[in-house]
Amino acid sequence: MLTFVTVVHVLLCVFMIFVILLQPGKDAGMGAALGGGAATSAFGGRGAVTFLSKLTAICAALFFLTSLGLSFVGLRTSVAAGGSSVAAPANPAPAAAPAAAPAPAAPESVEQARPAEGTPAPAPKQ
Repeated sequence: MLTFVTVVHVLLCVFMIFVILLQPGKDAGMGAALGGGAATSAFGGRGAVTFLSKLTAICAALFFLTSLGLSFVGLRTSVAAGGSSVAAPANPAPAAAPAAAPAPAAPESVEQARPAEGTPAPAPKQ
């Protein structure tokens, strides 16, 4: 469905460009000076302007609707992906390091300074 709406959107865009370029300007300008004045009577005196204006309005409305539709689909897709339409990095940044453990306090007595049984005692300082 998304592909279909995208194709319709692009076709409307191209068609709207041609319809806008077909419209005559306010003044005939150089077109009338070079013999292009008869081209405006193809649909009647003012018929071409009215027909092309309606066609432009219809194309613009459909283009607006397809733009909104594609925008909502993109929004829903990005929300479902976790709020970002950009792929997550392969190695995410590490979490903040935990707070360092406090340094052990100096022993207050000889009993606390004695190592556990089975471990050699450190050599006395001289």
